[in-house]
Amino acid sequence: MNKTWEFLFGLRNKGSKFGIERMRMLVDLIGNPQDEFRIIHVAGTNGKGSVCAMLDSIYREKHYLTGLFTSPHLIDLGERIRVGGEMISEAQIEKWVNWLMPKAQEVEKKYKLGYPTFFEFMTAVAFLYFREKNIDVAIIETGLGGRLDSTNVVKPDLSVITSISKDHCNILGNTVEEIAREKAGIIKPNTPVLSGFLPDCVFKVISEIAKKKYAPIYYLDDEKNDHIPETNLVGNYQKKNAALAKRAIEILEKKIPVGLDSIIRGLRRVKLIGRWQIIENPCRIILDACHNEAGAICLKENLLNLKEKPEIWVGVLGNERAPYIMKVISQFASSIKLFEIDQPRACSADFLKSHVCNSFSGEIIDFEIEKVKNYISNYDSSKTILVTGSIYLIGQILGILKSRRALDLNDLF
Repeated sequence: MNKTWEFLFGLRNKGSKFGIERMRMLVDLIGNPQDEFRIIHVAGTNGKGSVCAMLDSIYREKHYLTGLFTSPHLIDLGERIRVGGEMISEAQIEKWVNWLMPKAQEVEKKYKLGYPTFFEFMTAVAFLYFREKNIDVAIIETGLGGRLDSTNVVKPDLSVITSISKDHCNILGNTVEEIAREKAGIIKPNTPVLSGFLPDCVFKVISEIAKKKYAPIYYLDDEKNDHIPETNLVGNYQKKNAALAKRAIEILEKKIPVGLDSIIRGLRRVKLIGRWQIIENPCRIILDACHNEAGAICLKENLLNLKEKPEIWVGVLGNERAPYIMKVISQFASSIKLFEIDQPRACSADFLKSHVCNSFSGEIIDFEIEKVKNYISNYDSSKTILVTGSIYLIGQILGILKSRRALDLNDLF
């Protein structure tokens, strides 16, 4: 690992420092590259990654040059920043990180705002790379929350709020209304906002904020199914995400013309790594990041449609999430393998085991990532392994599959 990468991942190990003033100063110092292309800004508890992938797929179908900024990455850092579906190269990341270093020092020393974080660096790299590539439209996913997220320096053509549920409560608030206020912080004056299928109490909060900012608000009605399009991603919840992506495209049709045919083709061709992603070799493995309570509900829906009880591998970040995930797993697993993820807030195997339902009669085993490669090489090819819980576990498993099969990550997006 060279010095640039050591520096960058050193920042990552220092964690987050919430607040947006530091990021505002940083983008001012680098010429506000984010103001030079059209932007759709996407926030939400669940579904934002899916909606971003769908928007990117649709616009690429119409031959627009897209920029896509998402997080976290599963294997390679370049997954976070893509242009036209292609990941940014390591050389490009290094170039822009080195260029940003003196600007970051100025933010810290001259303006006394503290040194920019890893996520702020990556956000700035995305903006600079998108400007360099002269993209047509950027789809920008928030990292956490919205109001204080480093991406919230953008001036979007459309803001999208996919869903609101309880998650990251220690940071965003203890009620869905409080969380909604944080997510709705991405709403900009006189700029349209689109909301997903939200509870009335949440939509009320978002609509009040939109009204104060004179932002036209659009929403989807859960009771009307005639606007639900088809997508090749699995699950009814993905159809709802597709409906949201379709509506976003329609709202911006005058600014960025697309047409219905490209919407349909884009939704049918969209790829999303780690979301009910099926890999058939060396055995049947399903990768599905189900990291919180809302994700557990979606996982249950997919497992109800699976015609077998798979062996389920699980690792979870956050003790508050584990009960919901383990309850679902207990109902559908033939056996369970528990992983302790090498991340802060990782649940212990004992804690996960304590939330397996008493009625579960299958085998429960503490497992290590080092055993995975050999295990899957000898696994019964007629049976299925489901890997779920934290996206970091998904990334580790995908990394092992990549190493043994020489996968090209660009082919997975």
